[in-house]
Amino acid sequence: MKTNVTVLLLLCCSTAAATEDGRPDGVAGDTWQFGPLNRWAYTHIREILPTKDIPNSSHSVRPLPGIETAKKDLEITLAGRRVSLAEAMGTQYVDGLLALKNGKAVVEIYAGTLTPQRPHLMWSVTKTVTGLTAASVEADGLVDLNKTVADYVPELAGSGWGGDRIRDLLDMRDSSDWNEDYDAPESTVRRQDCADGLLTGPMCIDSEVIGNYKFLPAVGHDPSRSGQFVYKSGTTDVVAWVLEAATGKRFADLVSERIWKPIGAERSADITVDVSGFTLASGGMSATLRDIARVGLLMINKGGVGDQQVVPEAWMDDVFSRDGSRPWPGDAAIGTKPYYRSFIWGTGDGRGTVMAQGVHGQYIYVAPASDTVIAMFSSWPNADGGAAGVGAPGAVAILRAVEQALN
Repeated sequence: MKTNVTVLLLLCCSTAAATEDGRPDGVAGDTWQFGPLNRWAYTHIREILPTKDIPNSSHSVRPLPGIETAKKDLEITLAGRRVSLAEAMGTQYVDGLLALKNGKAVVEIYAGTLTPQRPHLMWSVTKTVTGLTAASVEADGLVDLNKTVADYVPELAGSGWGGDRIRDLLDMRDSSDWNEDYDAPESTVRRQDCADGLLTGPMCIDSEVIGNYKFLPAVGHDPSRSGQFVYKSGTTDVVAWVLEAATGKRFADLVSERIWKPIGAERSADITVDVSGFTLASGGMSATLRDIARVGLLMINKGGVGDQQVVPEAWMDDVFSRDGSRPWPGDAAIGTKPYYRSFIWGTGDGRGTVMAQGVHGQYIYVAPASDTVIAMFSSWPNADGGAAGVGAPGAVAILRAVEQALN
């Protein structure tokens, strides 16, 4: 009888796990990016798109102190009301949040189909990893940030980026005419999705699937943008192409060698590749929440991991200490001077707080003043939110509330 009960329990549990992980009906090239199917898709990218491994090293995994005893919920204050973190996460389609205080994990909570072992699409948080990789390559003298894109990639000489310095690309102050309108099928960012084969359907009518090696050289030039901050995903892909040309290595392998293994990632990441094999450094990485928290620790520790300097301390000092004096085109909260430096968002709050940020609600929140790192994955219905009250203001409010609660 005990054996029968055990068998029934095993069947029950395995069925529940299979149901949770089951592929929902309707996942396709024109639906996977958007709600409600994206909640499953973002944790199952390798079943949808071609990817390349970003290997970790099983011999150099660095434990996250406190992870085994981290709380599964937290009381926070939002808009003057005391609520549970789990409740707040539900209002913002948050799939997982991991907070570290003084280098120790204190809160870890999951929802949707995300688990500690399962990778989640990072979208533009990938850009921050690209910038850190560039810092490592530059520190070894393999790339000169004062040289132009065309100096390294002649194929891009006639593009909107050809005459721009690599340093300017890292700050999104290049002179390409890229358009980042996620809701417009004719925008450059959506045409790139179609050219890569990442998106199909109505948004891709009359778009040829050619890959980035052909798509990026055709992006035009707008000299009026030179030196001005305009957010452009394609700029990060160009930097990745430059890094490949400068080192003779594929971008995913550079990330593995220079960032992923040194931070002691506990699991391999992966990154989407297009039909031509181009690695999508602008938003293609998937990784576990715990490993993304390790990226945050790398940042708050000024590029150091243990006794190893993975990214130059001066590079991170430069990111944390920007004064926000350069012209800023968007909104700014009262008393702040936001900036964008080396593919990292500076809040300009006077406390050195910075963020990696991706569409659909992906974040690494790094607050040196309180020694707090918060990694958060979400699946907003569309790029900027897509539901009442859902979007960046609500997500950042949760991040700040968690930081305050931990203090």
